[in-house]
Amino acid sequence: MNAAPVIPQSILPGDAAARKPLVLVVEDERTQRMILRAALERDGFEVEEAVDGLDGLRAYDSIRPDIVLMDVRMPGMDGFAACAALRRRAERLPILMLTILNDIESINRAYEAGATDFITKPVAWPVLGHRLRYMLRASKAFNELARSEIELLRRVAERTSELNAANAELEAFSYSVSHDLRAPLRAVRGFTAMLQSGRQALNAGEHELLDNILSHTKRMSAMIDDLLRLSRVSRGNGLSREIADLGSLVAQTVSDLRADYPRAAIKVSPLPSANCDAGLMQQVFDNLIENALKYSAKKETPEIEIGMYQSRTESVVFVRDNGIGFDPAQAQALFGVFRRFHAESDFPGTGVGLAIVKRIIERHGGRVWAQSAPGAGATFFFTLGDAAQIAKPVD
Repeated sequence: MNAAPVIPQSILPGDAAARKPLVLVVEDERTQRMILRAALERDGFEVEEAVDGLDGLRAYDSIRPDIVLMDVRMPGMDGFAACAALRRRAERLPILMLTILNDIESINRAYEAGATDFITKPVAWPVLGHRLRYMLRASKAFNELARSEIELLRRVAERTSELNAANAELEAFSYSVSHDLRAPLRAVRGFTAMLQSGRQALNAGEHELLDNILSHTKRMSAMIDDLLRLSRVSRGNGLSREIADLGSLVAQTVSDLRADYPRAAIKVSPLPSANCDAGLMQQVFDNLIENALKYSAKKETPEIEIGMYQSRTESVVFVRDNGIGFDPAQAQALFGVFRRFHAESDFPGTGVGLAIVKRIIERHGGRVWAQSAPGAGATFFFTLGDAAQIAKPVD
């Protein structure tokens, strides 16, 4: 009769004061179960036993072990079938298969059945304890990661709900701005028009005051329009992408503005098509080209150039003018809301147009910047990001 192997006493890790890990041993040979129980209990585990595959499934349902140690060769339901059934019950349960079948086919069957790992008989007892603890640590880390993922998804859903609520409030606010601020403006303009209808009773100073009132109400109305436009761009749910001909968008803008700036020499180089939101890109060109025309209008020969060049990594569209320019130290501040560097009396505007340009370009995944010097004109550049798929222009 063979003597039972000597099983060394293992030193438990520092967290052994916590609940001992529960191992379910599924093994049909009584002597082997006894040896495994003794080894595992000496190594700091609690042990429950099952005598075959079906008994192992019943035991799992009853005790919910932390890990399962299962023999492959058993009568009735063998270890492969029992492992597959357990895996259907518990997707993340660590299952260590015990086998004397140390061949590739058996190993592959074990993994296909859902085994986490396998160990061959005769068991190297020091290795078994280390293997079980490693599997438990890996299972714990995986479960914590899964819980973190669930928590992250919950937080994303919560933040999305908050964002949707904030967008709804912003929509209501925008409507209020549009409706409630326009009403008194219309009243002021109406009363001013009534006074102007009796101009013969007014002196020159009073005529000038009424003209100033009308001018300021028109500017206020334009500011409301631009703020609403900026709000719509900022809270838009998504881009309506299509392959748009940038050259056609520029041609439309130039056609719309040409009559207001008849002296300007406007040069448009071939421009590509791009996968973009055509409506928003029209706003970009409207703002950039109108600014170029406005700030160069006082030159003897205003010159505007619109084109594109290819850098090492991206396509860059530009709008250049020979106008008044600006201090390059203020280049980034240009894109803030209501940021103006010139007097309203010299160059009228609301100071919102470039902020709209920046939001639109960033929503396309691109960037926008400017170069200038006082009295030396200005050039505005933008890209549309990799997703824009800018195609090379056809000459």
